[in-house]
Amino acid sequence: MTTYVHCPDRPQTLEPAWIEARYRGLLERAAEADRSPTPDGWLALYEDWNALKSYLGSEGSRRRHAYSRAMDDPAKEEAERVYREELNPKAEDGESALVAALLQSPHKEAIGARYGPSSCACSRCSRSPRPAQRRVPGRSREPGHRIRQARGPGRGRGPGRDPDPGSRPGQAHLFGPGPAPAAFEAYYGWFVDNRELLADVYHRQVQVRDRMGKTLGHPTFVPLGYAGMGRTDYGPEEAARFRAAVQAHASPLFRALCEEQAQALGTPTLRPWDREYHPGRTLPVDVAEPVEEQLDKAGRVFERLSPKLAAHFSRMREQGLIDLENRKAKRAGAYCTSFPDENKVAIFCNSVGSEGDVGTLTHEMGHAFQGWESQWIDAVDLRWPTSDACEVHSMGMEYLSLPYLDEFFTPEQQARFTHSRWKRGVELLCYVSVVDAFQHWVYEHPQATPDERDQTWVRLQDTFLPGIDWSGEAERYRASRWYAQLHIFRYPFYYIDYAIAETGAMQLGMLDTQDHEGCLATYLELCRLGGTGSVLQLFQGAGLRSPFDPDGMRDLMAHAADVLGLPTA
Repeated sequence: MTTYVHCPDRPQTLEPAWIEARYRGLLERAAEADRSPTPDGWLALYEDWNALKSYLGSEGSRRRHAYSRAMDDPAKEEAERVYREELNPKAEDGESALVAALLQSPHKEAIGARYGPSSCACSRCSRSPRPAQRRVPGRSREPGHRIRQARGPGRGRGPGRDPDPGSRPGQAHLFGPGPAPAAFEAYYGWFVDNRELLADVYHRQVQVRDRMGKTLGHPTFVPLGYAGMGRTDYGPEEAARFRAAVQAHASPLFRALCEEQAQALGTPTLRPWDREYHPGRTLPVDVAEPVEEQLDKAGRVFERLSPKLAAHFSRMREQGLIDLENRKAKRAGAYCTSFPDENKVAIFCNSVGSEGDVGTLTHEMGHAFQGWESQWIDAVDLRWPTSDACEVHSMGMEYLSLPYLDEFFTPEQQARFTHSRWKRGVELLCYVSVVDAFQHWVYEHPQATPDERDQTWVRLQDTFLPGIDWSGEAERYRASRWYAQLHIFRYPFYYIDYAIAETGAMQLGMLDTQDHEGCLATYLELCRLGGTGSVLQLFQGAGLRSPFDPDGMRDLMAHAADVLGLPTA
């Protein structure tokens, strides 16, 4: 029998009316608590509100997770639909009303003192419109559906890693699918052929968002976009400084990587369809087989890394909280989720035996380690960090586990995997800078034409991603890359979060080579802090340098160059 730590008096069947009644009762208590000279009423109310959020959030996670594991089960599909379409809207309405009551209450500072200042900061952000997640009427869902259809070939294999250029699968990745022209054209040709449709959808989204920003008194959508992402301690100026540091220190390293790869391929330049294959670095597609041994190997990795973290991993295995292997009717992708009313964290993967399985498993376990370590936090909203901080734990675990991956690989394969991870880190910083700079330009020029947007994308590629040869037949496909990036359509200004997190993860990887025990203490403290602070507060609290420190970027890229065997820029 499941033991619930929050809302044990839950109904046998969760109904919209029950949710409405619970929130209505809390709102009535809020009005009464405001009239009291002491904050005791609000503190008691917040405790019950927190328990309700825990229950409802956990129920949504359970239903989504159950459906993701068996998408051919009609009952699970219906349960997930009911929660998403009927139950969650009632919870959102109730949350909005209670947040408004909290922010207007004379006792809100007492809530901050009891549960942490971030509780009120997060509440303020939650009152901001969420434009990043609003759909534009009409065809706004079409890009995502069509793009997923276009990604069909090559599933279950590493993207573009086959040594035969003509047979490399056409999967999407940071820079493209990797095949010499046939599969490359099959993938990017779709975006070229559908460019008019996609450009029209995006233009209408930009117009709607621009009107939203101006309606609320902003000169552009940009401030509203930042508010929608919950950012409280940095803005466009800091993001511009971040991109400038990437251009100065990471982009030259990116160029050197391209030149080294072209030399290894025996080609004068690096063409976009060759980005994912390196004859001296790429691992066999079945290097992590058999899948059924991956958890045993991962357990040994974590035991050698940290017995404390290994205990979390063992608990998850014992309780069936790791769904690892790819199978029929299972949702694609990977994620970590939690059920706070049970004090449980679970991960979901789709392992097929490729090297990507290893990175994915360590990544998702990084999220899980943070989830377990932050369960001491009473306010369930603050157990997980904001999106610009939450990936530090997952990406950081990818770096921290590298020295122990001889459990999966031979020494030569381990060296290749380590090289590949640092290389991807450099690439990520550069590519994210393209996306982020592009979005700032778009919303500062909302009336730009599709041609002007494409030209801006190409210019930014040249700025941050030098060294890829787009001449000749490749030129036709060059601007199409941004149409494949769903974040640009659906989640404006989200993408830089990955790069901010990558700087924290790289710092952990660098610190680990200098002081392993100190680095582990830093990682565990970062996990323990959860979402009790903003991203800069969390970096500072764990002893990491600010992602917006250009000297920090310089030092990280110097270390990356050393790992990659390249001269420092």
